[in-house]
Amino acid sequence: METPRRFPRISVVDGSLSASLRIKEKHLAGLRVTSLSLGGLFLFIDTSHTSGVVAGRRVEDLILHHPDLPATPMCATVMRTLGGGEGMDIMGCGLRFDPLPEDLAQALGIYIEGNLKDHEEPFMP
Repeated sequence: METPRRFPRISVVDGSLSASLRIKEKHLAGLRVTSLSLGGLFLFIDTSHTSGVVAGRRVEDLILHHPDLPATPMCATVMRTLGGGEGMDIMGCGLRFDPLPEDLAQALGIYIEGNLKDHEEPFMP
């Protein structure tokens, strides 16, 4: 049985949300975000940049790029990776946000609430 999520999650299928981040000394930009919640996000990384992207790795200077969101740098932790094996061009990466500043959490909450669909997960306090 799957554990319910703490925060509602939205899918971003239109490519309107991207991110940039830093892992160690490597800066990665133009990363496609496919889902977002107040707890974290899922994005794709080109496999040529994945050597330092492993579960448990800290991500810094994570910025979400969308006109409705502030470009506030935040930190996160890589929770899981999918793909990236031999012959694969991309790897999926699940990130958990470190505690967010209140103003950023509020802006993300408004953005997520405005993009929730009836079929998506209800808020679970």
